[in-house]
Amino acid sequence: MIVKPLSEHGGVSVGPTRDESLMSLDTDELIKLYKQAGAIYFEGFDADVETFQAFSDQFSTDYMDNRGSGSFREGVKGSNDGTIQNVGYVYGVEQQRTFPLPLHADRSYVKSQPEMMWFMAQKPCTCGGGQTIVSDGVAIWKAFSDHTRQAFESAQLEYIRDYPAGEWEVLFHTKDRAEVGAYCKENDLIITFRDDGSASTSYFKHAMVTPKYADEIAFVNSIMIQQWQEDGLNRDGAVIRMNGERIPDDVLEDMNDASARVTIDLNWNKGDFVMVDNTRMMHGRRAFEDTEREVFVRMCRSVDW
Repeated sequence: MIVKPLSEHGGVSVGPTRDESLMSLDTDELIKLYKQAGAIYFEGFDADVETFQAFSDQFSTDYMDNRGSGSFREGVKGSNDGTIQNVGYVYGVEQQRTFPLPLHADRSYVKSQPEMMWFMAQKPCTCGGGQTIVSDGVAIWKAFSDHTRQAFESAQLEYIRDYPAGEWEVLFHTKDRAEVGAYCKENDLIITFRDDGSASTSYFKHAMVTPKYADEIAFVNSIMIQQWQEDGLNRDGAVIRMNGERIPDDVLEDMNDASARVTIDLNWNKGDFVMVDNTRMMHGRRAFEDTEREVFVRMCRSVDW
């Protein structure tokens, strides 16, 4: 295999030598690269869904669905266990939404945060945009000003989400309140059901983590995407609070500027895919216009290596 730096800001890309197949790659060597780099972008293998699933199954069998998350995802054809899903925002709309998504770590607002993420391009955008973006939380933390680091070091975050009647049933995959309550208890979510059929959840966590394969502090969370929902989409049903208050504007500005400086664009080709350490890296996407875009995701709850 041909290994190259993905960017000066981290990650590696892996491509085939002549006539080399995806399934012939040395998984032990790939695991070493993954632990060091945090993300591996596989290009030039032209993988289909079945091959992508078989390849990712070599690294874990502990895959999960999106139950209890903040978004609805559809399963894709070719996935025999339902864990490969389309990332397109299609709930309640005729065409998928094409807005950009700020950096975040999937499910960092609940206890059941997957350790590893896979993304695969089935139909890249034909008219530009739509790149998946990744950014190393270790590099982001180092890029912050002292003031911003001090603000996050002394703070506890609270993720607050409101679910209208009918929506929490979709996102939790059940109408049974007792079942939802048990799930929330298992995931350290505080849930409140209201008389009008709506619900709300709260989750407390720090902004910094120690990644599974690094001994350095990493900025890994869902602050940017939740703040965007509040400010950019005017959604008061999805907010982030720091010590009970809105995060100060100067801290948000430095957070956005610093993370942008170390963000990497993945310029998709059909059949390319990436494995991402969700305990170290954050990801998002650029805006696009092609509503036929198809990027798939697979979330790995845990790995045993």
